[in-house]
Amino acid sequence: MQSSSVELGNFSVGRLPNPNSLISSSQEFISWMTSGRSGEESSVFSNSIDLALILLKHHQYKATEYLLTLVDEYLHKEKTFESLQSVDGKMSALLHILGCCLVAQTQHGSHGPVKEKKVGEALRRFFRAASVEGSSKALQSLPQEAGWLRIDFSSSLSAAAWKVEYYQWVMQLFEQYNLSEAACQFALAALEQVDVALETIDSSSSENLGETVITMKGRLWANVFKFTLDINKYNDAYCAIISNPDEESKNICLRRFIIVLYERGAVKILCDGQLPLIGLVQKVERELAWKAERSDISTKPNAFKLLYAFEMHRHNWRKAASYIYLYSVRLRTEAAVKDHQMRSSTLQERLNGLAAAINALQLVNPSYAWIEASVDETSIDRENYPNKKARTTKQEQSPPDDDLPQKLPSYIDVEKLEKEFVLTSAEYLLSLANIKWTFTGNETPSSNLIDLLVESNSCDMAFTVILKFWKGSCLKRELERVFISMALKCCPSKLAPSLHGKGRKMHGLLLTSSQDELVHDSFDAAAFAQQYAGNSHWETLELYLDKYRQFHPRLPLIVAGTLLSADSQIELPLWLVRHFKGDRNESRFGMTGTESNAASLFRLYVDHGRYTEAVNLLIEYTESFSALRPADVIRRKRPFAAWFPYTSVERLWCLLEESIKSGHRIDQCGKLKKLLHGVLVNHLNLLKVDSDDVRSSVS
Repeated sequence: MQSSSVELGNFSVGRLPNPNSLISSSQEFISWMTSGRSGEESSVFSNSIDLALILLKHHQYKATEYLLTLVDEYLHKEKTFESLQSVDGKMSALLHILGCCLVAQTQHGSHGPVKEKKVGEALRRFFRAASVEGSSKALQSLPQEAGWLRIDFSSSLSAAAWKVEYYQWVMQLFEQYNLSEAACQFALAALEQVDVALETIDSSSSENLGETVITMKGRLWANVFKFTLDINKYNDAYCAIISNPDEESKNICLRRFIIVLYERGAVKILCDGQLPLIGLVQKVERELAWKAERSDISTKPNAFKLLYAFEMHRHNWRKAASYIYLYSVRLRTEAAVKDHQMRSSTLQERLNGLAAAINALQLVNPSYAWIEASVDETSIDRENYPNKKARTTKQEQSPPDDDLPQKLPSYIDVEKLEKEFVLTSAEYLLSLANIKWTFTGNETPSSNLIDLLVESNSCDMAFTVILKFWKGSCLKRELERVFISMALKCCPSKLAPSLHGKGRKMHGLLLTSSQDELVHDSFDAAAFAQQYAGNSHWETLELYLDKYRQFHPRLPLIVAGTLLSADSQIELPLWLVRHFKGDRNESRFGMTGTESNAASLFRLYVDHGRYTEAVNLLIEYTESFSALRPADVIRRKRPFAAWFPYTSVERLWCLLEESIKSGHRIDQCGKLKKLLHGVLVNHLNLLKVDSDDVRSSVS
């Protein structure tokens, strides 16, 4: 035994051990195992440790484990364990080396349950090694050849302080081999021993510990946090954060916690109330805001959405609206510089953000339903810098604050958000039609936007914008502009000037004149396409005229005037004519009515040379008036409030005479003049009879 120890002392890493030394140690060890004690008990540990170190230096981990396990089991079997604890702490050295051997094997072919078993055995060996009396001296007395197994601690440490150091050493060993769960157990064990050491020295700062207790505990809790985070135990990691007494270390861990959760897509745990966050709500919010400001908005999960969910869960509606609105502002800047396809998706995401902000503010008392937005946040000219340094450089180049005019903070309420939502919706629809228009942040859009929406057939959005941003006479003006544009799309001269016959009938939507009743059995595909396009425009015009006439009663008159001005020979559709005629019960008062009445239609016909339609309309209403039942059956009295456009009728009479004198359509104008004369005579005779009845009833 002694000779082998001498040979081991002369052992050099640069060459293989002396074969005689290896054989001698093996023979003596085998002799001890088979025949009992061949010497003192301390020599047994020395030879076992020496042989184990030789095997470890040549990476014979299996053999070392087998050797030391045999010794450990044999000593238990011989019931010598209790007596051996007092033998210079050699038992602790044996357990320590065995634990290190087991840890090393986890990286050399051990996987799954086998690896977990070896880690568990290593844990037990290290804790037993620390519990042996005199273990500090035994572990420090390991020879230099032990290499990384050797521990150099101060010999003046108390038992508890030494355990703190030893547990930290084992913790670092497990960390080196990426065994975070085992390392966490020794970090927690070290924390327990810190409290025990404090009781022995009765001080919060002692030279025996080498640093302040708060600093040491902060470092150990930070290690616990790191290890639990590595194995995805987020609740335990959070407990380590709130248990950390060092504020600086706690803040660092909290930031790391949020970053890791963000990167692993597990940040939902912060927003759904799984963690209490007692006393840390503001810090978590600040860290999330810091992350949102410095991260790309295209990354997932989105930091602004996380802030929105975080505040909504805590019923902080205004803060939630503020963060999601900042996200929409960032998206507005991004959309301005992206191509068509990406721009549409960005605008869609911006709409979602604005809708979320509106929903959040609607949960607030109306008196407080607003958010504050600084000028920098709402400026569309804000640039995106790749890092914070570049942004700071720009600020340094700007003039000092004293030279700039003071700007009041901007406040945004639900109404402003709704207006911005409407304009962004319009921008989105235009982007789908490959039309470039950018929201500039102005509260009132330009008329150019309405024109673009009508041009792209986004009429619903055009009317939504008009009703949202204009009132009174301005509203009527914009409605007139839209319906004029829609009416011009329906004009056959603009859609299909070459169509005749069936193409001009528009499937019964238009009244046809005799000159257009030529029948063609076939026409080309382009004509069909134009015909159906025209039908669609007519149907759209009818739909929206019925819907928005209540906002502007003159709209039918505007539409009819536009159609006749664009094509004086066009036949007005029946549904449009009905807008002028209105309720048939109103005919008892002649051609009166709303702003778009039969008299205004009569004047349109006269102004655009449609004399036949004008005469027929007048005949229709005069005959209807003459056929009315008397208001009083006995006295046979008629209503006195009846009215007809006599000035326009007189103008029509003059125009017919001028046309006859000029030789233009003499026969047609003569017939119309004769019909008009008969209508007027009958109507005037009827009025004379009614007047005589009134006079006789009075007398």
